[in-house]
Amino acid sequence: MYFKTSDGLRIYFEVSGTGKIPCLYLHGGPGYWSKSFQHFMSGPLGDKFQMIYLDQRGCGRSEHSEEESYSLNRLINDLEELRNHLGIEEWLIIGHSFGGILAVNYAVQFPNTVTGMILANATLNMFASFTQQMQAGSEILGLEWTDINTASLPEFMEAYYGILSKLIEQEAYFKLQFVDIDKKKEMDAIDREGLDSDPAFQRFVFSSAEYFQDFTLLSKEIDKPVLVISGKDDYAVGSAHYQSFKFREMDVQMLNSGHHPYVENPGAFQKVILDFAENKMK
Repeated sequence: MYFKTSDGLRIYFEVSGTGKIPCLYLHGGPGYWSKSFQHFMSGPLGDKFQMIYLDQRGCGRSEHSEEESYSLNRLINDLEELRNHLGIEEWLIIGHSFGGILAVNYAVQFPNTVTGMILANATLNMFASFTQQMQAGSEILGLEWTDINTASLPEFMEAYYGILSKLIEQEAYFKLQFVDIDKKKEMDAIDREGLDSDPAFQRFVFSSAEYFQDFTLLSKEIDKPVLVISGKDDYAVGSAHYQSFKFREMDVQMLNSGHHPYVENPGAFQKVILDFAENKMK
């Protein structure tokens, strides 16, 4: 299904599940889509939640913005416009990876619409997470690591792309995200079914200082219950990244997985979410 935003863009979403708790899923990337999460989790979570799967503007099945209108506030407004479109008063938000930035900013801007948050392998500081990727990537490549200056975003991203390209050349990039290469192949098969994100979306995010702010500072403003899920072998965000979060009410669950626990450890992922909903969403 699609809804049209206030600036005229058609955004793709799906609603499924028989549960009574509305729950919005925000995918990562930046520039990925919601289909793989829906594929693995719609059944397990559907009894407890009314799941809303959204492809962010410019991502997946949603329309691309010719004007490259991909600012943080525009993406946040899309979420609020979707909530109004669906007639939902309050919802739980799950943010994976880059989706954590959207979840936290939305919760700060619209606190009365959020009942709680689940942050799964989520980054709230892309400088920190990208540094983690470069450190882990340098170790994989056998390169000596030296600290990268974060004062200049272009210089920082040049260094990042340099290590990233070497990992891709050696077919080793997957090691930052997956423990089990077969699970990556499962996700790749789903992505071949129609993933068509706008390359300009990721370029915009990776060149915009607004997305590279330290959003852990916003976390202390959120007084709703928060479940943080981290994969112990996640080298894309960092298994200890959550230690910089400052939520007032936070439960942390460390799972045996890489960056995608809903694929690599779906049983444990499902259980900690349902336990959280049972104990905190009353």
